[in-house]
Amino acid sequence: MTTKVNNGVIDVLLDRSWDMGLSFIDQGKFESREELENLFDGFYPWDVDDEEKSELVQELLDEGYIEPSPDDDEIDCLQIVDDHLYAHYRDIEVMESCQCLIYDKGEKNFLLGFSTFGWLYIDGAIDLATGTVGYYNDNEDIYTPVGNLRDEDVEMLSEVIQDNDWSIDYECSVKREKELVV
Repeated sequence: MTTKVNNGVIDVLLDRSWDMGLSFIDQGKFESREELENLFDGFYPWDVDDEEKSELVQELLDEGYIEPSPDDDEIDCLQIVDDHLYAHYRDIEVMESCQCLIYDKGEKNFLLGFSTFGWLYIDGAIDLATGTVGYYNDNEDIYTPVGNLRDEDVEMLSEVIQDNDWSIDYECSVKREKELVV
């Protein structure tokens, strides 16, 4: 018998990275046009009447994607892949999960810290040096990787840190466990 461990946010990040990438969010699976329209209603950024919605959904079915509007602050495009509707976000939504920037003085690189299960302390991190996501023990500054993110996602996150004026929340020398925890 195989038992899957619940890793909270860590699992979500790994699933999204290896599915379509961190900036894509699977809005759900559909088996009919009606189900697609219901998914569409749930997150399309503009109010549209039934006729316009029908046209947009048909365009989505015909072309495989639509771009809602250059004025929309969040969604860049909607895309259909294998009967799933994905929203591609302009802003990197994963950054909302990250509550602090940890600077590793020993390795001279960064980790993005977050709460794995919504607790009030940092117990997870994305290690930009190794391209992994895992557990972070903030009492002893120990990082234990759980899985690897796609290279494209690691590059994207590194660029966000370098291109934006993020302030470092915590400096320490991080001890890294070598083995992935499964």
